[in-house]
Order: sequence, then C-alpha cells, then structure tokens
Amino acid sequence: MNSNLETMTKSELKAYLLQHRDDLEAFRYLMDKINSEPDQDFHSPDEASNLSEFLSDRNYGKSVA
Repeated sequence: MNSNLETMTKSELKAYLLQHRDDLEAFRYLMDKINSEPDQDFHSPDEASNLSEFLSDRNYGKSVA
C-alpha cells in the first residue's frame, strides 16, 4: 500500500486521481475516505433531477431576517 495515499486528504486524492486515472488503489482509498464520513446522503438520478425544487422548498441561498 502506498503510504503517500494514506496521508492524502480527500481533496488531494481527487486531484491525484485526475492526473492518474488508472490508479485503482488511489480510487479505493478515496472511496474509503468518502464512505467513512458520517451522515452521507446519496441520491438517485431521479432525486438529483429534482434538486432545484428541493432547494427552492428550503429557501436555499436566501438570507433570513
């Protein structure tokens, strides 16, 4: 296992993978980091298509007086 991968942040791993797209070990490391984060919400493509409706329902981006 590459010790450099162990010390990389999620952002660093993403940048590394953009330059080394065939590095399966780095990809697995990134997925492990993402999956280990608490409270991850994953959405289906159908749910993603309703994103604008979801955001408007929650008044996303509007300041509260």
